[in-house]
Parts: sequence; C-alpha cells; structure tokens
Amino acid sequence: MSSAGVVHVDKVFYKIGVVHAFEHVLVVSDGDQPGDTITVTDLEGEILAERTRPTPGTRYVGNGRPRGRQPKNPGASPKS
Repeated sequence: MSSAGVVHVDKVFYKIGVVHAFEHVLVVSDGDQPGDTITVTDLEGEILAERTRPTPGTRYVGNGRPRGRQPKNPGASPKS
C-alpha cells in the first residue's frame, strides 16, 4: 500500500485510508468485470475495504470519507 493508503489494482486506485499507509495487504477479487467485488484485508484477515469494480474508464475509487485528517480519538460528546 502507498504512503497515502491507496491500493492500485488493474489501473484503478482504491483509497483505503492513510492509517493503513505502507501496510502489506491482501487483495481478493471475484472477477474482472464491472460490478465484481474487490476485498482488501490486512495479513491477519481483517477486512479493510470491500468495493465493486467501477465502470471502464474510472481511475479512482474513494473511501467515502471527507478529505482531511480524521480525529484520532474524538472521545465522549460534551453533551453525554
């Protein structure tokens, strides 16, 4: 995995998350057609991401989170 937490599979970049930067991962796919599933796991078997293959011409698939740093430990809400 890259320093940005991105995996490159069949000319498509899949954003996993920067917290997984430089980790070794296992990528498993059930096919190479649009709509087929790609699963990314760590070496212990924990699923990091499950994505479907995009339509032809797509070069980047995000992780669904907003840009920028994520809070490390947000803690309890002050209203709790």
